[in-house]
Amino acid sequence: MKKLSVVVAGSGQIRDVEIEPGTTAGDLLQQLNLSDYLLSRGPNEPFFAASESAYDKVRDGEKIFASTKAEVGDVVWA
Repeated sequence: MKKLSVVVAGSGQIRDVEIEPGTTAGDLLQQLNLSDYLLSRGPNEPFFAASESAYDKVRDGEKIFASTKAEVGDVVWA
C-alpha cells in the first residue's frame, strides 16, 4: 500500500488516500468521485492516462494533483 495526498485544483481540498498495487489513475479518480478530473505530479507535468498504473508512477507519501481538462475555444480551420 502507498499513501498519497491528492490536491483537488480550485477547491483547496487535499484528500489523503491509500492505493494498492494495480490501482490505475482512473481507479483512483473514481474512488475520489472525481471522474471529470485528470491526475498529474504537478502543474507542468503531463497527465496520467486513465489506464496507467498510478501505483507504479508515484512514491509513498507523495502529493499529486487532480485538475480538470483545460477548455480551449473552438477553432475552425479553413
